[in-house]
Amino acid sequence: MAFDLTQRAFERFYMSLVYIAHGNHEYSRLFLDLGFKLCDDASAADLICFTGGADVSPSFYGDLKHRTTHNDLWRDENEKHLFETALEYSIPMVGICRGGQFLNVMSGGRMYQDVTGHTRSHSITDKFTGEVVYVSSTHHQMIMPSERCEIVATSTDVHSKREWYDQEVFRHDETDEGIEVVYYPTTNALCFQPHPEFKSVEYVGMQKYFRSLLKRYLEI
Repeated sequence: MAFDLTQRAFERFYMSLVYIAHGNHEYSRLFLDLGFKLCDDASAADLICFTGGADVSPSFYGDLKHRTTHNDLWRDENEKHLFETALEYSIPMVGICRGGQFLNVMSGGRMYQDVTGHTRSHSITDKFTGEVVYVSSTHHQMIMPSERCEIVATSTDVHSKREWYDQEVFRHDETDEGIEVVYYPTTNALCFQPHPEFKSVEYVGMQKYFRSLLKRYLEI
């Protein structure tokens, strides 16, 4: 008797597996809605997702700690091993909010340790397609990318004051363009600072945009 593989069974069989690090049910729901299957073995996953939370420890990128920085060194060390697992097994990575900042740091970038204007939702613009997307925004720090990344999307409707340490030297400036999404080809890591797991009508476009970036950069 021939094996009858229905379309639905075919799609389930070929679902991509995602391992979610330190994420709650909102992250699980996001990836299930996007057509992924959850996986509890990072080395067997097709994608590893790093999620939101505390600031990345400045010791990971060689700068002094700003007075507003609240980090979790245990988590950073734990996720460093996960990052190394992804590199060892050539697994694509995506980071959301703090997760994107962590991947930025692990890929050679640094952080603006305190920024204003980014604890409210706003629009970002894709640098390649020109698409404008309304996104959530809850971060008080911001990616300072290295030269090894591609800047994917920025915010241009938020005037922001930024403070950070350049090793031991305190610096500050103001800008009308904030870096929101970057991609590192060398580590195959997509860094996405908004929160696509937020489920409300105004963020439908953000979720679709997030999914399109997974396909564009991580081919998944």
